[in-house]
Amino acid sequence: MNPHKWDLQKSVGERIRILRLKKGISQEQLALSSNVNVSYMSQLERGQGNATVETLRKIASALDINIVDLFIEAEHSQLYSGSKNQKAIVTVFSSDDLKQLITDALKSNVPETKASGKDNK
Repeated sequence: MNPHKWDLQKSVGERIRILRLKKGISQEQLALSSNVNVSYMSQLERGQGNATVETLRKIASALDINIVDLFIEAEHSQLYSGSKNQKAIVTVFSSDDLKQLITDALKSNVPETKASGKDNK
């Protein structure tokens, strides 16, 4: 198994926890307002529960957010706020993939130098 594989359950659980803390509400308050068991909410936040879409919808509603915000960072959520006919593609990279993309981009933009080390003027 790839140790760098993106873990959807952990990522969503972390987003739930972050968004809950930003709202200043306890895990118990979120569980109650989402009609979810408190221990199950704890499991979800730790990435150990496998939530249904309906459960995620309830949690998103209790957090007063769009369900999409549980999957992407807030700065990207405006991609989904347009009309129903608009579509967006979101690509998720692991940290290693992102590092490799940046490294490759930097390498491709560095000008080649002569072996002598002297500038040609």
